[in-house]
Amino acid sequence: MDQKKIGYFLKELRKAKNLTQEQLAEKLNVSGRTVSRWETGHNMPDISLLVELAEFYDVSIPEIIDGERKSGAMEKEVKEVAEKMSDYAGAEKEFLLKEIRNLSIIGVCALAVYFVPDCWKEFDAKQR
Repeated sequence: MDQKKIGYFLKELRKAKNLTQEQLAEKLNVSGRTVSRWETGHNMPDISLLVELAEFYDVSIPEIIDGERKSGAMEKEVKEVAEKMSDYAGAEKEFLLKEIRNLSIIGVCALAVYFVPDCWKEFDAKQR
């Protein structure tokens, strides 16, 4: 994590909104000195402030942490990876459910094989 890069990015985002450090500080209920320290890379915003900054600047938290906007292509790649992981997880879940069903059937059959001869013996003994 490059704090200088993050600071420069935060500074550019602020300037794009035509705000001074003091104006931003007022909006976030922090001091102007705090904003200055973020922008020079000496300090990082608290996690709760990262959420506010991301919403205020309309960027994602990972973009702030990386110190740069992600391209649309990058977002598409991330979405594709997430979809592939979701598909894989779904396939894995389906496989596991089939395995559980098969093992359940085998278990029921094993119980039947174990109990049926005993029941048959009792039934046969009653018939005599």
